[in-house]
Amino acid sequence: MNNSFEVLNKILKGEHMAIRQYQAYIGELTDGPLRNHLTGILTDHKEHATRISYYIQTNGGQAQEGAGFVGVLADWKTRLTNLGKAEPMKILERLYDGEDKGLARAVQYSEQYLSSAEKEVLEPIFSDEHDHLKQLQSLRGGLYSNI
Repeated sequence: MNNSFEVLNKILKGEHMAIRQYQAYIGELTDGPLRNHLTGILTDHKEHATRISYYIQTNGGQAQEGAGFVGVLADWKTRLTNLGKAEPMKILERLYDGEDKGLARAVQYSEQYLSSAEKEVLEPIFSDEHDHLKQLQSLRGGLYSNI
């Protein structure tokens, strides 16, 4: 990666991929506590994307909005996998897996390529995403106890 804006745009793309994935799964759920909880996490991802985009643009870069081709493929895979039969446990497992991998990649990019000032911008975002993992794990545990 050539510069920090390229790295930040990769992280931004990950946020857009998360947004698309959460939207796809939320669209499969009926109203209820799980849907409401996932909507809260979706709202966080939208805020993260806005924050990263704003930072890029106010520091002389060009924010690349959208999830890109890989994001579109992931979205279609999510929708095809569900096909109207949303199983909450599987949804939570897939979202957890996506959050975990996405966060690990973003942290790795940050550590390898970004300045301390840029890392500071991402710290609260990464903290939120660690909280998302804990929340998803807790939701999974709650569903296991109800089975």
